[in-house]
This record gives sequence, structure tokens and C-alpha cells, in this order.
Amino acid sequence: MMLELVAAMLDAGAGIGRSLELVAASAAPRYRDTLRPVVSALAIGADWETAWRSSAVRLPEILELRDALGFAAVTGAPSSAILYAQAARLRRERFRAAEKRAASLGVKLVIPLGLCSLPAFICLGVVPVLLALVPSGS
Repeated sequence: MMLELVAAMLDAGAGIGRSLELVAASAAPRYRDTLRPVVSALAIGADWETAWRSSAVRLPEILELRDALGFAAVTGAPSSAILYAQAARLRRERFRAAEKRAASLGVKLVIPLGLCSLPAFICLGVVPVLLALVPSGS
């Protein structure tokens, strides 16, 4: 979502530093604490690599934002299209990963469900039929 927010701000004409500042101001505390040193470093004129060299930049979402903005910040190329494409790619990857986890869940549930339902099936379905087939002694 941060990628798309920054892309929308860049489309609106804001600079990269201002866009990061606005995202940092409205983000969750853990993202805000990670982005504030970067925004401050960019505001005082640090180059891109120096601004992101902080040890606090370890969150995967922030690293994805850094990587997506890196090309545009260094070369001056229009970056909103890059950010939208990156956001779409990440969304597709996460969707595929969720599909794989859902597919593997069906396989993982076979044994527990079988262990729970097989005794019930035997007690309620097979045993009464077998008892009905046994000839009575009278």
C-alpha cells in the first residue's frame, strides 16, 4: 500500500522526499520510526544511499519501497509507473503464496480429519450393519 500511496503522490507532483515524509507521518509506528531518519537525511541533502544506510531499515516493506524508489531517485526517471508495477507484482506474489498455502492446507488436514471421522463412521455406520447381519439366537 505504501508503494501505491507514494506513486499517487508522485503523480500529483510531490517530490520523493515529501512523499516519504507524508507516508511516514500517516504510517503505523514501526514504519514511521523506520522512515523518519530517512526523511530527515534526505531533507538535509544526504544522497540516496547515505539516507537509507540507517541500521533501523530492516522491515521488508520498507526495503521494497527503498528498492522501488532507488532507480528513480538516482536517475531522476519518472517513478510512479515503476511503483505501480512493483505494487502489482507484490500483490500477485502474495496472492500466489496464499493460494499455495491454501492448497497445502487441504493435504495437511486429511490425516486429522480421517482420524476423527473414521472411528465415528465405523461406530455409527459399519457396526450397526454388522449387528443386523448377525443371526439372532432365538
